[in-house]
Amino acid sequence: MEPPPPPPPPRWRFTRFARITGAAVLTCHFYYIISQTRRMSASLFPDFSQYDAPYLGAVDDPLSQQQRRRRLSSQLPKWLADYFDWHIAMRKKYPGTEILTDPNAPGLLIKACAYKCGGLHDRLGGLGWDLYFANQTRRIFMIHWCIPAPIEHYLVPNMVDWTLPWSEDTSHLWDERLFSNTTEQHIHCDRAVGEWKGLFDGYVEYMQGEDFWEKNIDLALDRAVHGNYSKVKILRYKVLGVDQRLEQRLLARHNETDPIAWTDAFPAAFWTLFRPSEGLQSELDGAFRHLGISAPFDHSAPPFYAIHARIRHPRGHMEQPIESKIGDKGAADKHGLGWEEGSSTKRFAIQVAQHALMCAEEVQLKRHRLHVPSHFFYADSEDLVTYMGGEYAYSGVRVLNMTGVEVLHIDRQQQHAPRSYYSAFIDLFIAAQAS
Repeated sequence: MEPPPPPPPPRWRFTRFARITGAAVLTCHFYYIISQTRRMSASLFPDFSQYDAPYLGAVDDPLSQQQRRRRLSSQLPKWLADYFDWHIAMRKKYPGTEILTDPNAPGLLIKACAYKCGGLHDRLGGLGWDLYFANQTRRIFMIHWCIPAPIEHYLVPNMVDWTLPWSEDTSHLWDERLFSNTTEQHIHCDRAVGEWKGLFDGYVEYMQGEDFWEKNIDLALDRAVHGNYSKVKILRYKVLGVDQRLEQRLLARHNETDPIAWTDAFPAAFWTLFRPSEGLQSELDGAFRHLGISAPFDHSAPPFYAIHARIRHPRGHMEQPIESKIGDKGAADKHGLGWEEGSSTKRFAIQVAQHALMCAEEVQLKRHRLHVPSHFFYADSEDLVTYMGGEYAYSGVRVLNMTGVEVLHIDRQQQHAPRSYYSAFIDLFIAAQAS
C-alpha cells in the first residue's frame, strides 16, 4: 500500500496593512477571547435597568434587528447593556435635534477627534472608557471626527445612534464648520470643536500621569454630574484610555469583573455601535471576493488567519533613528526604517514576520488541523510584504489602497479624498473576521 499523499501547503497571501493597533511589535491577534465571569452588585453605577430598548427600525426588519440586539446584549456586562437600552430610549424620546433643544433631554458627551487623534486603535480601541464615561455622567454618547473626514464616511450607527443630529434645516443649532469639513479644511472643524467645554478641562488629558487615573477622573466626573458642568449641554473629550486602568477601576470601584477589553464584551459593544458605511461595505465586499475568503459571519466557511507585523512603530526598533514623522509616500507611522542588505533593521523586520507566521501555524494546528489554512500577512512596510511573498514563493494578493501609494495613516496623512482611507478599515474588518 502506498503511503497517503502529504497535505497541501498553506496558502500564504499577502496584503497591505493599515495601522490597526498601537502595540509596538505584534505577532498574532486573536480578537475573541473567552469572556471572564461577569457579575454586578450594588455599586456606583447609575441605575438604567428600568429602560427597555424599543424595537429598532433603522436596518432590515425591526424584529430581526431586535433579536440581534438581544444576542449582543447577552455578551455585555449588565451596566453596559442597561446603558445602551437607556441611550436608545432617550434618542427615541427626543428624536432629531430635540436631544439638543428639549430642556428635559440629557446632556451629550462627544468623543471628538479634532487634532492628533491617533489611528484606529486610539480612536476605537478605548470603547470601554468611552462608554464608562458616558454611563457615569448620565449623558448620551456621541462621536465626531474632523480628520481625516467625518466618521460617517466609514462607520455608521448599527443599533445605537451616536451621531450628531444635523441637517440643512437645523444648521442654526450647530457651528457649520463641524460638518463642512473635508480633509483639507479640518482646521476650521478643529476650532469649532474647541468651543465645546471639555470633560477634563483643567487636567492633563493626553499623556496622563498617576494623578489623572487616581484623582482627576473622579473630580471631572463629579463636576459633570453635580458641579458647575452639570448644566452644560455638550462636553467633549478625547482620552486615550489604558485598558488595565479601566479594568482596575471597574473591579475596585464597582465590583465588575468584565474589563470589556479582550473579552466578548468588546466585539459586542463594537457591533452594537457600528456597521460599515455604504461606500465602505461595497469595497469590503469586493475585497472579500478578491481575496477568495468567506463573507463576514459565514461560520461554515474554512478558517483563515490574519497576521500583523508592526515594525515601523517608533518603539518597534530602538536601534533605528526616527528622522521625521511623515515619509514621502505617506508612511504608516514614522519614517526612517532602513531596508539595506545586512542592516539590523531588515533583520529585525524579518524576524518579527517569521515569528508571526510560526505563531499562526501553531495555533492553526491546535484549532483547525484538518483544514488547509489561508494566512493573510499584514505589515506596515511594503519592503517586508514583498520580501515575505518572495520568500514563500507565492505571488502576493493585495488589498490596494485607493491612492495607489502606501497605506495612509488616518491621522497623519491628510488632504486626501475620504475614500482614500478605506483600506485602513478594510484591513480592520478582514482581521476582525479571521479565526
